[in-house]
Amino acid sequence: MPGRKYKINLLVVFFVLFSFSCINPVYPTEMFLQHSITLVMFACLIIVIIKNSLSDRSFTIIVLFLLLHLIGARWIYSNVPYKEWFSFIMGELFPALNSSGRNHYDRFVHLMFGLMLFYPIREACEKWAGCPSRLSGIFAFLIITCCSLFYEVFEWGLTLVLSPQDAEDYNGQQGDMWDAQKDMALAFTGAIINLLANVLKRKLRMT
Repeated sequence: MPGRKYKINLLVVFFVLFSFSCINPVYPTEMFLQHSITLVMFACLIIVIIKNSLSDRSFTIIVLFLLLHLIGARWIYSNVPYKEWFSFIMGELFPALNSSGRNHYDRFVHLMFGLMLFYPIREACEKWAGCPSRLSGIFAFLIITCCSLFYEVFEWGLTLVLSPQDAEDYNGQQGDMWDAQKDMALAFTGAIINLLANVLKRKLRMT
């Protein structure tokens, strides 16, 4: 079936990268806890391949987002060395990256959650639930914001069962008491940008 072979190849590449990322982890307990989400999404993608129920574009976007999560899980979001990577690649072009301060990789991924997953979720609403195209964007926006809220509640729940240090390593608050609210705001921002762009695109088509 068209598109299925591409999806299989892409998922195989992702699985190889996933396997390599799990070698000699710095924070093994926290990394495997992070990958509970990865495994759930991996199972969902297998179902998508079997049914071939999403476009190649949506499938690719989901895998790319999971790669961002893979990086965060490997180093634990609070310790992703993106500053060192940019310094190595760009040299002194971006001296601000060399300054100490909060690691913002987790904030970046929350924003990407809203920006990247809007399209696949909107397509799923239309194909899986029969949602009209004029409403699918609104449902995608609501799903993203609800998932963001649920995840922050999930992180809070972990703090009740993990040790304080393990909870901090997983949650990555880095001393910011408003971390959960800021993370949700970034996912909301990414989703609302897509929703407004979707509405504008529909209006331009109607003119």
